[in-house]
Amino acid sequence: MHIHLGASALMVELASETETEQVGRAIAGVIEPGTVIGLVGPLGAGKTRLCRAIAEGLGVDPGAIASPTFLLIHEYEGRLPVFHADSYRLDDPEEFDALGIVDEFEGPGVCLIEWADRIADRLPSTAWWVELEPSGVASRRLVIRSRPSILEQIAERLAPENPSRQDR
Repeated sequence: MHIHLGASALMVELASETETEQVGRAIAGVIEPGTVIGLVGPLGAGKTRLCRAIAEGLGVDPGAIASPTFLLIHEYEGRLPVFHADSYRLDDPEEFDALGIVDEFEGPGVCLIEWADRIADRLPSTAWWVELEPSGVASRRLVIRSRPSILEQIAERLAPENPSRQDR
């Protein structure tokens, strides 16, 4: 894993699914109630795997976690409630509104929205953005955009597992 912390983004080069899980646990460690995370990337980029790792990091039973592609939204109980939604199959943003997840944006839980670029105008201005892009057979490039203090906390949580961390 290689990390680069910039002023407005944290970029992480991931070599494996295990490293994706490490990032998910680091994100879970800094999440607060009301956090909305929009995930963007092509099919197979690792959006669902990262959501699963975040949920597991929040204490959700791993056996309960499923992709929301067909049900569109799942709710899980953990340290914080987790709402996991997928907007891939939605035809328009109004369908997203009809899911009711917008009501949870300022609630006591965490909202993880896959294919968030399809409904970007529906997400709050405080939403974190996570972009995943395959960079090889098993490798990924992950970019997180959030407040600088959040990015620093995530980088710090990854630092013990990553001696090659690079700062600004």
